[in-house]
This record gives sequence, C-alpha cells and structure tokens, in this order.
Amino acid sequence: MLTEAQVNYLNKLSKEIADRSVQVYPWDKKGMDIADSIIREIKFVVPELEVIFIGSVPLKIAGQKDIDLSVLGLAQSFPEYQRKLGALFGQPDKLSKTAIGWHFLKDDYEVGVYLTDPVTSKIKEQVDIFNLLRNNVELLREYENLKLSSNGLSYREYQIKKYMFFNRVLGIN
Repeated sequence: MLTEAQVNYLNKLSKEIADRSVQVYPWDKKGMDIADSIIREIKFVVPELEVIFIGSVPLKIAGQKDIDLSVLGLAQSFPEYQRKLGALFGQPDKLSKTAIGWHFLKDDYEVGVYLTDPVTSKIKEQVDIFNLLRNNVELLREYENLKLSSNGLSYREYQIKKYMFFNRVLGIN
C-alpha cells in the first residue's frame, strides 16, 4: 500500500520521467569520490549546515549511478542559502516551501542536491530508511536485490516497488 504523499508524487511525474527505463549498475567507488568532492564544495560555502549523503552509493550497493545530497537548513533562511549554493550549482530546478533542488550530471552520475528544511517528515523518513538499511545486512541485501530485479522497469514501476519495500520495513500501512 502506498501513502497519499507517495501517490501524489507518482501522479505528478511527467509521462517522460514515469516511462523512462531504469538502469541499475554495480556499486562503484567513483560515486563516493564525486560525492565527497561536492560535499567539500558545499561545506566551503555553508559550513554551518549539515550535509546528509543517502542512497545506494554510501550504502555501497547497486544503484542508478545517482548521488543524493540533502543540505539541512531552516526554511526561513532559504534565500541566503539558495544564493550561496546557487553560486556553486546555478539556478535551482525545484522550488517549494520546504526544499530547493539542483540536478546535474557529474562524471556520468546524476547528482541531486536538495536544500531541505530539517523539520519535514520526508527527510526524517529518508534518514530512517537509510539507517535501517545501513544497520541491517539482511534488509540491505533484500533492497539491493529489489534494485537489481528492477533493471529495465519504468521509473514509475521501480518507484512503486521501492515505496512498497520502504513502507513495509518502516511499518507504514
């Protein structure tokens, strides 16, 4: 069962993104090196903010060659942080009250940098899932197998499988 927020996210996907074929690759240390470099750049311009690195790369499992970084800052300070991070990443491509996002390619990796208000439930849920996987080898292997078996699925189908897995391990629904 999916949550209302998950259904809303899936319904907002463009047809192009929803139908895009997912490609899953073996873990590669190169992703860690790229992320470390970007994190150093972020910490140089906003040293006071926490940067959270989640996803398949820091878990050292197969994934889509993507890097997800969340920079935690209070929403009322977004204009200042957006200006500083914009100097690194240009104009953001995602804007909301609780998050600002930049997406770009770096050395064949899709990078997402999200300035996120730490009080949002979404970031808490993402960190909870990451910590569960990091601390439970059996769940981590199950998740990696889910990813590997999803190679070639549409992004929408892949995301549904991931959501169902996350909801199960978090005891949602």
